[in-house]
Amino acid sequence: MRSSSPARHNKTAYAAKLKGFTLVELVLVIIILGIVGIGITSFVRSATSSYLDMTQREALLRDGSFFVERFTRELSASVPNSVRIRGNASTHCLEFVPLLWNTFYLDVPLVGDSPAEANVIELTDILGNAYTPDANDVGIVYPLKADHVYGVVDASNPDDIRQRSILSCSDDDDGNCATSNDVDQVVQLSLDDGFFTDSPARRFYIADAAVSYCVRGGSVFRHESSINPTQTLYTSGGVLMAENLNNVLSANPEVSSGAQDPFRLFDSTLRRNAYTQARFLFTRDNEQISFLKEVHTPNVP
Repeated sequence: MRSSSPARHNKTAYAAKLKGFTLVELVLVIIILGIVGIGITSFVRSATSSYLDMTQREALLRDGSFFVERFTRELSASVPNSVRIRGNASTHCLEFVPLLWNTFYLDVPLVGDSPAEANVIELTDILGNAYTPDANDVGIVYPLKADHVYGVVDASNPDDIRQRSILSCSDDDDGNCATSNDVDQVVQLSLDDGFFTDSPARRFYIADAAVSYCVRGGSVFRHESSINPTQTLYTSGGVLMAENLNNVLSANPEVSSGAQDPFRLFDSTLRRNAYTQARFLFTRDNEQISFLKEVHTPNVP
């Protein structure tokens, strides 16, 4: 029996080493790698898309929440029944009068009384600063509707005015309200005339400006002005407060509100004060978030 020669054995081993992949094997590997690559790409794309959607949603929620909180806080600290709405198919404005000071009175003058002087509880803020009137300050007593707050004169009842200009403030000590040293803590506000009626709760409100939030062109703008009988519909200017609004505006929100109108006013009843409903629809990159708030004024007329 002959054994294999070393030369023959080495030749066989060398030939085995030279053997490579066949064409079929290469094709199968390429197909498998392609399938795996497509799966990985789809997973990465899905994960990236989900992350971007979540990021957009969080940004939209954050921006919307900040604006709605600012709007709600400012509106809730307003003079009772001072909200009024005006608009058309392109612009809607909500106007209200921020509450500057709030106190109680012992007595107030009525129309024609002389002197036109109100005795109110001394006013100081949380820092101890006493109230001193400015040129635009007005006193408001028992406002049951927006016309009372803005000084609108009804032709059928011209004396029905609940808003008067504050001319000066004095006390019984040194005559200067700024010193905040009145013995009985009652100061006298000099007015340009008396009120049509007094308040059952003896509340006395002081304000000096009006604020409007206007929705137009997919954004919200804040405007500040003096207290005027006629509401202004702002079509330009103002401070940008929010973007990416997608509300559909009705043609006449004062008469008939649409389902997506940003502002709706609900009149008072025997059980509650009037309140404002605010609806804001924010949309960005196919993401939409809706905010619905009912804002109540905690004060009473």
